[in-house]
Amino acid sequence: MEEEYRKRPVAWIAALIVVAVVFFTGGYVAHSPPPSSSSKITVTFYESLAPSESSYFQTVLIPQFEKAYPGISVQFVNLPSGQPPSEIQTLVSSHDVGASLVGLDNLAVGEVIYTSGGADIMNLAPYISSLLPSGLIPSAVKMIKYEQNVFHATYFVPFRSNIPLVWYNKTAFSEAGISSPPSNDTQLLQDAKLLYQKTGVQPVMFQGSGLTGGHTGASTGTELYQWMVQFGGNPFVLNDSGDIKAWDYLYNLSAYFNPDYTNGYWGNYAGLAKGTYSILDYQWPYIYGLLTNKTYRMTNSTLGVYPGPTGPVNGNHLLGGDVLVIPKGATDITQVVTLAKFLLGAQAQRETLLNLSWVAVNSAAYTNLPSSYSVVGQALQQAITTGVFLRNPTPWITYWNVIASKAWAQIIVDHANYTQIPGILSSYNSQMYSYLQNNYNGTVASTYESGGYQPISV
Repeated sequence: MEEEYRKRPVAWIAALIVVAVVFFTGGYVAHSPPPSSSSKITVTFYESLAPSESSYFQTVLIPQFEKAYPGISVQFVNLPSGQPPSEIQTLVSSHDVGASLVGLDNLAVGEVIYTSGGADIMNLAPYISSLLPSGLIPSAVKMIKYEQNVFHATYFVPFRSNIPLVWYNKTAFSEAGISSPPSNDTQLLQDAKLLYQKTGVQPVMFQGSGLTGGHTGASTGTELYQWMVQFGGNPFVLNDSGDIKAWDYLYNLSAYFNPDYTNGYWGNYAGLAKGTYSILDYQWPYIYGLLTNKTYRMTNSTLGVYPGPTGPVNGNHLLGGDVLVIPKGATDITQVVTLAKFLLGAQAQRETLLNLSWVAVNSAAYTNLPSSYSVVGQALQQAITTGVFLRNPTPWITYWNVIASKAWAQIIVDHANYTQIPGILSSYNSQMYSYLQNNYNGTVASTYESGGYQPISV
C-alpha cells in the first residue's frame, strides 16, 4: 500500500495488470519441495503494510512458508509508509544487508533506481527463470521484457497490484431515496447534496489529510492525481485546463465532505459502518474484509462497492502496487529467492487475493474463485474495463505530493476564494518548476513545464 495505498518509464510497468478473472485460467500448484539444509537460515522480509495485512503475513503466510521450508525462517519487518527506499539505502551503505527481501511501492522503486543508478539493488536476471511463475499474467511479462530492454537488467519483479474503488453505505442511500450509486461526477454532487439534506450528515469521506497528522501527502496526492486525470488534466503540472476544472469541482464537492476529511488517508473506512459518512471516495480493496468482519459486520446488502463515478473526460483508474527487490550485497540468495518464489506462487497469491483483496499477478490464483469474492472482483473488472493509467515514476514524485498537498490545504481546507484557484495552482506549478531547476537541471524543469511527464494510459 500507497504504502500509502492503498495501493508508475520503468517502475510504472510493474503496475500493469489485467484483473479480468474470466480471462485467466490455470491450475492450482503446490509449493516446491523444501531444500535440504544443515542449518536454518533467517530471511528478513521488509514491507510496508496495513495492520491487517501485516497480521495476515505473520499468522498465516509466513507459518505456511516455514512449514514448507523448515530450513528457512522469516523475520517480517513492517516499515512505516514511505520508508522502504531509505531502508534499502541504509542496509547497503552499512554493509548490513544479510538475507533480505524487500517489497516496494512501484513508484518507490523508481526512486531507488534513479537515485542510485541501480547500485543499491541486485540484478535478478540470473534467477528469473526459477523465480517467476509460469502463469505470470501477460502484462507483467511485458514489464519484465521492458525492464530488460531498458536497463539490460532485472532489478524488480511484480508482487501485487492495487486499484482504488468507491465504497458506499447502501442503507443510507436507500433511506435517502437513492437507488444506485452515482454514475458520473454531476450525479455525485447531486447525491451528496441529497444525502446531506436527508441526514444532516456531510456524507463524503476524502483522503484529505495532506501533510497533517504525520502523513507525507501521498494519500491526498494519489487521490488528487486520479481526479485530475478524469477531468483530462496532466496532474504533475497542476494548472492545465483539466487540472483547474478538477479543482473547481472538488471545491464545490467539499461542501459535503465529512468534517474528518482533513484526517483522511488510506487507513480510513470505519466511518462507513458507523454511519459517520456514507460515501468513501476512492479507497483500496483491502477494506472489504475489515468492514465485513466480526467488528463491523457489514454485508453485501449494506456495503456497496463499485469503480466510482466517471469524470467529464474519462473514468480511468490509477494502478498502484508493489514489486519485490533484493538489496545489493544480500547473502543466502538461494533462500531469499525461495521466499520470493513462494510469495509469487499460486497458493500465496490466491490467499492474499481472497483474504486481503490484493490483485494477483499469478493467473493461477484466479481459478475457481468463491462467490464471496465476486463483489470486489466485479468492481475491479469494471474499473479495468473502463480504463486505467499509471503515474510517471519520476524520482521527484515525493516532492510533488508535498506541493499538491499544500495546494489542497490552501484551496480546499482553508477555503480560498473560488476565483483564486487558477492563480494558486499556477503559483504551485512555479514552485515545482523552480525545485526541478535547482535540484535536477533545466532540461528536467523544461520537460515538466511542457507537460512531458504525463500519466500513462494502458
